[in-house]
Order: sequence, then structure tokens, then C-alpha cells
Amino acid sequence: MPFSAAALQEKLNTLARQYDVPGAVLAVWTDGALSEVATGVCNIETKVPVTTDTLFQIGSITKLYTAALCLQLVEEGKLELDQPIRAVLPDFALPDEDVAARLTLRHLLNHTSGIDGDFFKDAGRGEDRIGKYVHLLKDVAQVHPLGAMFSYCNAGFVLAGRLVEVASGIGWDKAVRTRLAKPLGTPSFSTLPEQAMRYQTAIGHVGAPGALMVTPIAYLAQSNAPAGSMPMAKARDVIAFARMMMADGVSADGTRILSSASVAAMHRATTTCPPRMNIDAIGLATFLWDRNGDGQYEMFGHDGSTIGQASWLRYHPESGTALALLTNGGNGKGLADELMQAVFAEATGVAPPQPLMPDTSLTPDTAPLIGTYGKASGTVEVYENDGKLVARHRPSADFAALQGAYEVELLPVSETLFLGTAPGYTRAATYHFLERDAEGRALYLHTGVRAHRRLG
Repeated sequence: MPFSAAALQEKLNTLARQYDVPGAVLAVWTDGALSEVATGVCNIETKVPVTTDTLFQIGSITKLYTAALCLQLVEEGKLELDQPIRAVLPDFALPDEDVAARLTLRHLLNHTSGIDGDFFKDAGRGEDRIGKYVHLLKDVAQVHPLGAMFSYCNAGFVLAGRLVEVASGIGWDKAVRTRLAKPLGTPSFSTLPEQAMRYQTAIGHVGAPGALMVTPIAYLAQSNAPAGSMPMAKARDVIAFARMMMADGVSADGTRILSSASVAAMHRATTTCPPRMNIDAIGLATFLWDRNGDGQYEMFGHDGSTIGQASWLRYHPESGTALALLTNGGNGKGLADELMQAVFAEATGVAPPQPLMPDTSLTPDTAPLIGTYGKASGTVEVYENDGKLVARHRPSADFAALQGAYEVELLPVSETLFLGTAPGYTRAATYHFLERDAEGRALYLHTGVRAHRRLG
């Protein structure tokens, strides 16, 4: 049976207050029916109530849409997954000429390009903004060698969006509307503020839970839209995408959006994540989870975050269950963890894994781990203080609007894996120290789904 709306409403209300989330919408699809509930306000200053028709920024869930557009064009013979992207963008440049020459669409969609992905330069608002952004990548360095590992890369998806534009002959925004939003039956899905203005919208809230304020910046740069900077949607719009994916590429009204082969490609692991991270593997844009520990991936989805807003999509094709949660501040991760545990445990018997716990008996050698690691988004300084390992996060100027500076005590799970919980949050992040340089020191710190290369 579908979830009781009353039960979902009570749970959402209670947990949103517990995690200081100003407003949220939860949509659950199960047993062939949709349940939707909303709580809180769109804006703590205006106090306009959130409804199930409110649009939230969906952030990087957008990457699933960009990947779907790419695969449509692969089906049409206009793009190829393993062809160098210079076949479509002959003038594409990076500081590393070898990487620029060998880079493929697959590298972009599975986050293995090694391009420093948190490059948030604003390339304007004109129709050529995505092309202008891609031109700026000529100055963006590699974090790791091409294909060496998974490291989350926003820039790669903007580049994929440019491939969509050139291959389709239309702008990315129009491609999303005509190739996905309209055939999915989600006309409220908006890629531009002027589209979203037709509907009630939520604003983001920044600051630690308990001390929130309305964000002074409503949106990230429009030129980064294919990675998730702009799109806004209702929770049920996101569910419509998940239903299409669970139906082998066919929308609710019978329209074929993707071939079954393309859906399978999005769901097939192309690269694994560092062990015991909160994501097990990556398909083509899609996050994959092995919830039964049998080497098979049965849960799929993506997370998203923008300035003061965060979103989650999870779907389980075997049971036909999908969950979309959209929030506008506070400890949304804590809220999402509890809701996903409750919904999927009841509907599928496949619950999210229990959180990792530190091993208090361990006394790892921390000397090879100490140092400063960095990328475009900022630096992480790892040092010892009173016998404890600490990570000091300092954002770059371009990233400061998304995350302020903070320190985290690191607790060992193994010799190279640690846990750290940011102030005001309940879910610990993993800190993996990977590979070794010529001096035996860790070469990479992998945290926040991103690789940070040792700087010193």
C-alpha cells in the first residue's frame, strides 16, 4: 500500500523541526501511487508556507538530466561516449594538452576527468554563456591524472552541457525543456529564474542550524546550469524522472525518453568510490549503492546542493519505489538520512547502511597524513592538536558562499580512513588518505566526494 500521507506528514513535520530545516517537500512513489507532503516556510522572513507545488533548487540532481540528454544524442549518433570530445569541440583546451586531446564524454559523466571541478567562474547570462565557461577551462589544472579515480567534477558536466548544445543545435536550456521536461509531463521544471517566477519558489538559508539567515545570493552562476546551478522543480517533477528510469526509459504517458540500453548504461558501474564512502560506485552520472553487499547495485539516485538548498533522489527499480526530498537550509542531511531509512526499510527491505563508527582501539601513524591538500574549492589542512588529528577547511573566495571555514576532529576507522562531523551536522563525512608520494606521504585526501591533492 502507498504510504499514509498523514504518517508522512507527521514524520516530516517532526524531523524538520528536529534538524532545523526551514521548509521541505517530500514525495514518495510506491505501489504505483504518489504521496506528497510539505512542511515549513519558503522564506523565514516572509513566512510564506511551503506547499507540494513549491519549486526548490534541485542542484546536482540536474546532472542526471544532462547525462540523459547526452545519451539521447548518443542514440542518435550525434555523440559518442568514448570518442575524444575534440571531435565535437575542436578548439577545446586545458593546461594539460594530453588530457585535452584524450578526454571523452564518458570521463565527464563518471567524474574521472581529473579536471578541478569546483570552478565556479561566472561566464555571464547570454545564450553563449556555457560556451564561454568552457573556454575558461583552458586555465583549470588537473587534480589527478585522466581516468585515475573518481573525483566529483561540476566543470565536467558544464562541458557535457556544451556538447549537448553543439550536437543538438539548440541551447542546453531548450534541450532540457523540449527533450526531457515536456515529454516527462513536468512543465514546471525550470532552468531559468524567469521560468521559475511562474510558480511559488523557495529561497535558500545559510548558516549553521539554529542560526539561519536568508541567503544574500539566490542562485549560482547561470553558466554552470548543466551541473545544477539554476534548475528548480517540484518534488514530483523529480519523481517523474525516477519513474522513467525505473520503467527502462519510458515516461508515465508512454513516451520513450531513453532506450533501455541507455538506462542500463546510466545504472552500470563505471568507476568505484573509495571503500566505505557514502556512495559505492558511479554509473553515467548516477550514484549507485550495493545495499545487500552482494556486489550488485540495486539503489540509484543523486544528491544536490546550491546556496542554502539541498535535495535528494533515491529510487529502487526492483520494488518500484522512489523518494525525492527538497529542502531550503538547516541540517537537511540529517533529515534525509532518517526519511530514507524509514521509507526504504518499509517499502523495500533495503535500508541505507548503518553509519560508520570509529575504531577507538586504533592508533594510526598520522605522520604521513599531516599536510595541506587543496583544489579550486579551497584547502584542507590536516594537523595534530593535543594528540588528535584535525582537518581545517578553508574555502576559496569563489566557494565561500557555499561553505564557510570550519574545523573537524578526525576519528580513525582504519589506518587511512577517518570520520569527521562538521559543526551543526549529524552525519560524519569520510576522509580517505590515498596513494603515496615519493616521501611516503599521502598524495590525496578524498573527502566530500572530491579528491584534494597534497600541496605541502
